[in-house]
Amino acid sequence: MLLRYANILLLLTVTMVTTLNIHICTWNVGGTDPYQDDITPILGLEVDADVISIGFQEMSDMEAWEHEVSRILAERGYYRVRVTTMTIMQQIVYIKKIHLPFLTHVETEYTKTGFGGAYGNKGGTCVRFRLYNKTVAIVNSHLSAHMENVQIRDEEYWNILSEQTFDDPLTEYLYQHDYLFWSGDLNYRIDHYNQEIRDAVEKGEYLYLLKYDQLKTEQQAGHAFIGFHEAEITFPPTYKFDPGTDVYDTSEKNRSPAWCDRVLWRIRAEREEIVKALNWGAVEITSSSLSDSSSSSSFLESDGGDLNSSEEEVDGVICSKSSRHKKKRKKKRKDIDKDDMSRDTMLESMRKRTAAMMKKTAVYASSTGSAITRFATGNAPVKIHKTDVVDPERFKDLLDTMEQSKLVEVQEKYENEVRALRYKSYAEFRQSDHKPVSVLLEVSFETVLHPLVRFDRDHYTWRRSQPLSLTLLHSNQTIPSSWDWVALVSCNWTDANKDYIKYEYVQSNKQRAVFDSSIHPGYPINLQVVYYSSKMWSWVAMADVSCVT
Repeated sequence: MLLRYANILLLLTVTMVTTLNIHICTWNVGGTDPYQDDITPILGLEVDADVISIGFQEMSDMEAWEHEVSRILAERGYYRVRVTTMTIMQQIVYIKKIHLPFLTHVETEYTKTGFGGAYGNKGGTCVRFRLYNKTVAIVNSHLSAHMENVQIRDEEYWNILSEQTFDDPLTEYLYQHDYLFWSGDLNYRIDHYNQEIRDAVEKGEYLYLLKYDQLKTEQQAGHAFIGFHEAEITFPPTYKFDPGTDVYDTSEKNRSPAWCDRVLWRIRAEREEIVKALNWGAVEITSSSLSDSSSSSSFLESDGGDLNSSEEEVDGVICSKSSRHKKKRKKKRKDIDKDDMSRDTMLESMRKRTAAMMKKTAVYASSTGSAITRFATGNAPVKIHKTDVVDPERFKDLLDTMEQSKLVEVQEKYENEVRALRYKSYAEFRQSDHKPVSVLLEVSFETVLHPLVRFDRDHYTWRRSQPLSLTLLHSNQTIPSSWDWVALVSCNWTDANKDYIKYEYVQSNKQRAVFDSSIHPGYPINLQVVYYSSKMWSWVAMADVSCVT
């Protein structure tokens, strides 16, 4: 009777909107080991984070760093979701064990961008998963160095974004995840005079310096990290220090200070709604589209081209592309300069003439041919011929006003979807020429009150003379497999793939796993059992076991 009641409860899943704290840290450790300083502060334990992601770059002893992080987090009840490495980069993601039943479809991926994609000293790793009702991807990356390599860094970003693919049918690509978090030594510099940067840092004039920050500039130009958010920077540049000190580079190279180490995020729903609000279509920019000038050139030479073969509603305006209507529009261009036309009428007329083109464009050209980038939409860039705009500056102001009102409306709607609680660097760490940087984010999820799979009991008592028999309860949304298995682990386990005492495959016909009495430790101790679902690629159920004699 109790078992039947438990099954009924399992099927009646209930959701509620709540927030989880996600702590993401990035650190270029410069080939040092983890024992010079206590690394506990960078792990986000003081804020009791639900998800912890640590990304390292330029490592010489990956095993030592992984061991030290695991040692600290194992004592706090965290489960290691995945560790992924690439040459001298490592990414470790942990989650509180209480969320384990709702974590599925865990995958890792990496992209090499060093030496033209042949070497992994530069590039990005990724750990992605489903958590409750959201898909989440966390990237750890290291982009090319040096002030002048801005375009190379942009291209590496696009390579990582476009090349990483996953088996989860919900999210084949990185940009399809509900939440995409991007951290690492991005290596974007402050494009300003070295001494002026140092003087401004000394005075705490960070807002002034951020005007010259290459990452901010590239975002605004629509060249990279389109649609990403970043918390307010209130800490000094995190690179480059003389190791062992808080002094910026005094070597012969005398490198300028810079905010190389960053954490950003993007919300898929917000991005899609912005595109929808602007009515420009949800076409993702690719690196090739940014560099392909042939299509733009042909468009310019053809006086706009034939974008629509029939009448179409674009941004609330009915537009036609017949030659007869083209002639009428040309006539209007001549009339528009009349002094007796009101500004409102003139602007509305200009808007109607270009409405069809607005659907496909992210770039506008001025009378001199220079580009005005509409980076918020993320559409592939197409240039409007300069003859389609009588007063380019006035037209630009109009579009900016229209866009900003729509953008603000959407951004206000999603401002609490992901909220930065803290963005900081750790000045006390002096072993590397970089300072660690972390962000604490409050992220919205619809949490499920009943898991998809669970054991028939939350707690088992295992007597020495008896086998331990476990029964699994599945909802109608899960499919058990003969490759599913149950691991017997200690209570401070972090990765059941490595930390198990013994494992048994689940009897698929009965959905049971049995541990023989000979496995009993023979003395009182508390253990746990965890269930691995091969269909959901994760550990999705857990129960306590009290061993008694």
